[in-house]
Amino acid sequence: MNKGDHGGRGLTARRNHIKQRPNYRQWVLYVALFSTATGSYPVTVLSASLPRIATQIGTTDDTIIWVIAAPLLAFAVVTPIAGKLGDLYGHRRTFLLSFSLGAVLSLATSLAWDITSLIVLRTLAQAAMASAGPSTMAMIVSTFPRRDRSKALGTWAAVVALSPAVGVVTGGPLIEWLGWRALFVVQGSAVLVALCLALLVVPETPTRPGVRFDFPGSFTLGLGVSGLLLGINRGIAWGWGHPTVLACLVIAPLSLTAFTIIERRTSSPLLPPEFLRRPNFTYPILSQAVMQAGYMGAMVMAPFLLARLWGFRPTIIGLLMLPRPLTFALAARLGGRHDPLRGARKVSVTGMLIFAGAMVIAGVGAQQHWLFLFISGAALAGAGSGYIRAAVTNAVTTAVGDQDLGIAGGTINMVQQVGAALGITVLTALMGDHVDGTWFLFLHLGAAAVAIVAALLATRIMDQPTPV
Repeated sequence: MNKGDHGGRGLTARRNHIKQRPNYRQWVLYVALFSTATGSYPVTVLSASLPRIATQIGTTDDTIIWVIAAPLLAFAVVTPIAGKLGDLYGHRRTFLLSFSLGAVLSLATSLAWDITSLIVLRTLAQAAMASAGPSTMAMIVSTFPRRDRSKALGTWAAVVALSPAVGVVTGGPLIEWLGWRALFVVQGSAVLVALCLALLVVPETPTRPGVRFDFPGSFTLGLGVSGLLLGINRGIAWGWGHPTVLACLVIAPLSLTAFTIIERRTSSPLLPPEFLRRPNFTYPILSQAVMQAGYMGAMVMAPFLLARLWGFRPTIIGLLMLPRPLTFALAARLGGRHDPLRGARKVSVTGMLIFAGAMVIAGVGAQQHWLFLFISGAALAGAGSGYIRAAVTNAVTTAVGDQDLGIAGGTINMVQQVGAALGITVLTALMGDHVDGTWFLFLHLGAAAVAIVAALLATRIMDQPTPV
């Protein structure tokens, strides 16, 4: 027997020992939470540090923004495809491969030598770790019984919200002392730790060896979503008449139409058309996407508002924006507990109406220059958005069944990102260079109206009995 065989058997034995522990489900959840945090925690502090990085690396503000924008675009495109791969070939395998690539690419990002290499390496690293997102969700859902899934998903959503806030507290001083490259060294090291834990803990999920992967559907969906998001994202910066923007906005509907035709004809579709006819698949995703348009639009608008109306510096703005993710995290856990008791429809509608009220409060605070009222509204907006997250995810995954958890999670992420891109683009365009508090009130009222539309869509969600 060689050393490799002995090591492999030893690892299997340790995994089997852990699986037999009575708290094995909690171990799966903890490892999934830590893994999720390693991928998302640098986002906020990295965004705040972009001007400094641009100066040090010798580039312009218009170019450095792609360090954030490009990974977001990749996230939307990659996750449904990665989710389907996990459904077919096993989510443990997809998770481990994604995090292996993510660790290497995150560490490589710290060695970026110019702006092009920084954008490319960070995009690839975040795309790799984003690929593990649907598998992470699928492993959590498949490990917990149905009656406990909402609670676990609520905790997961809370960590997603909290990790960027932790990044502000820990990453800010790190960049001040050691420079921006240290952020990627820490991230890559944390991903390696997550990978080692995952090797011991994360479970196998069923595979479907008789089903082939839908390459034509994946290509047309990826091309369509990429074109749509890129066109929306660059429309303001480059102008809606820019050739690239026009090309994207033409390619997107053509590709998505081709995707629809392919999915109807193929025997193994990436996204089975019958899913779209299920109310608890379609309406939670649509309502969440509409809600995300208002939420992300208002969130991106907030730092500009704080700078223009109150004259705060970036450091203070970052601290003032922390209540939003904190309340999101608290409400996400609460929503996870309320979902099996009250039903997805009631939880979703309640959260969306809370967000609508929060936008009115924040808008009045902006108009009257009452900082405490504005921050209170922003914090309440985080609570409204967080409260619905577990209910939406649980409704969608229940609607498709355990065999298609990956594509369900990937579809939620993709459509949500489209909604966010639309909201950011529209509200940013309307905001322009305005410094008038009344104009910011109108913009917040617009976000409130969007949330009410989302709530109307959520009323179509069908409550299902909670399994005993």
